[in-house]
Amino acid sequence: MKRMLFLLVLSVVCVPLAADTLDFSRYTAVVTVTESRNIEVMATDRLADRAREVIRRSAWDRDYTVADFLAAHTKYSNRFDRMTFDSYRGETKFRSDGGLTVDFEYPLAGSVLELLLPEPGEARLLGRVACPCCGQEWPEGREVPDGVALVPLEDENTPQYTGILVDARGLGWQPALFPRVVTRAGAVAAGPEFASRRELAERGLVGLYPTRNDALMGDRTGSNPLVVRALDIAGYNGCDLVVSDEDAARIHGSKLNIQHLAECRVGFLVD
Repeated sequence: MKRMLFLLVLSVVCVPLAADTLDFSRYTAVVTVTESRNIEVMATDRLADRAREVIRRSAWDRDYTVADFLAAHTKYSNRFDRMTFDSYRGETKFRSDGGLTVDFEYPLAGSVLELLLPEPGEARLLGRVACPCCGQEWPEGREVPDGVALVPLEDENTPQYTGILVDARGLGWQPALFPRVVTRAGAVAAGPEFASRRELAERGLVGLYPTRNDALMGDRTGSNPLVVRALDIAGYNGCDLVVSDEDAARIHGSKLNIQHLAECRVGFLVD
């Protein structure tokens, strides 16, 4: 109840500016300015503050906003407030009264995402696993020695995909910086736990696409991704995707797929 009240207060305090948004498909905060005078004078620190506010009120993961994360990490919050944001002048629209509407874009990729990264979590393989030395299936229930990292069980018939694509259309999915693909029991099939921190910071965790063709034409999931269907959404922010145990095992079905997870070669099909 206390958390719900906190989030309610936060949502009241952080009333979004109608024109300012975070474009999760490009990991970019977009600040829109409408002025009748010289638009160039608006590209100031005040716009950067508006970009910070857009980022702060955005979902961080299934339960928290970026503001929640920064409130729990004071040193990161101070750095965030002092950061110099790169910005680009985006789309310009001319109005009938002679004024302009201009989008100023503030990319998150790089130093901003790096600051907001979650702490590394345990990456546990789902499905059948093997000994990394001999390639034989690891007996279920057998303890894994320290320093040994199991690998997916493969053979010559194991499919080799170019990425992972999860179809979440029609589920009411909501965007976040660090969504996960999970089973109904909560086991993580895809998420920050499996991703390289460098790739997370440089390209973001997932790509968002309205159609399969859009995904196939991009370079994130490639032309032959493993496609699975999400069954539901999960989490307070509605950003985690629930898949079957069988599909979770397919996601972890090859060493190449695990590499794709590490390189953030994951896409969501969303409305």
